[in-house]
Amino acid sequence: MSQPYGQQPPGEYNQGQPGYGAMPPAPPEYTAGPVGRPGGVTAAAVLAFVQAGITLICTIFALIIFGALSSAVGESESKYGITIDKGLLAVGWIVAIVGLIGAGLLIWAGIRTLSGTAGQLMVIAAGLQIVLCIVWLAALGGGLIAILLIVMPIISLSLVLTGAAKQYEASKRGQLA
Repeated sequence: MSQPYGQQPPGEYNQGQPGYGAMPPAPPEYTAGPVGRPGGVTAAAVLAFVQAGITLICTIFALIIFGALSSAVGESESKYGITIDKGLLAVGWIVAIVGLIGAGLLIWAGIRTLSGTAGQLMVIAAGLQIVLCIVWLAALGGGLIAILLIVMPIISLSLVLTGAAKQYEASKRGQLA
């Protein structure tokens, strides 16, 4: 016997819908994921790129000058009334070659800093540039350019050593600082 639509047969009571059980637990908070790149890290990388570019320009200019002086002087210590200290010229060549290496390290450190995997590379590259600028000032009389160039690695070094930069790097390694 069928019941008309919407009516319940006699004797059957509405017991409600079957239970769905307890509410599932909330998902854990997401705190161990990658941290967004802080502005200081980006600024440190940009300063590294700028420092590398200026270092390359100055180093190429110095290499051209040192090459011209070396070929002009040859075996004698003076040419056209200009006395050249060969020891100082040798120091200039060494500093120029270290400048090329330092510029390459800065570019590599800047790229790795942006990706969050620089580690101690930026510290080494910036430290090398600081030492290079001090040598330019002390031995070769680098003047205003060396004074201006020493500022950028100091700033980038201080930006990379902040807590936010270290946390960003640690999050990229899968660790929480």
